[in-house]
Amino acid sequence: MVQCRCKVLNVLSGDVARDYLRTHLESLRVDGMGRTIHHCSETDIEWSEEREPSGYADDVTVLRRVR
Repeated sequence: MVQCRCKVLNVLSGDVARDYLRTHLESLRVDGMGRTIHHCSETDIEWSEEREPSGYADDVTVLRRVR
């Protein structure tokens, strides 16, 4: 089990983001902009998953904590 870091992290990218998605977060829905929204069951914090975000290389997953 992965230690929850949702309260201290704001953005994750690359392999770290993919691992955190796979091992810690639950998928909830897709928002109106095509981003997948994920949920941490320990903290109730939500994360948006962006694919091919601007400023990153191709095929990079980026997770941003939703405020």
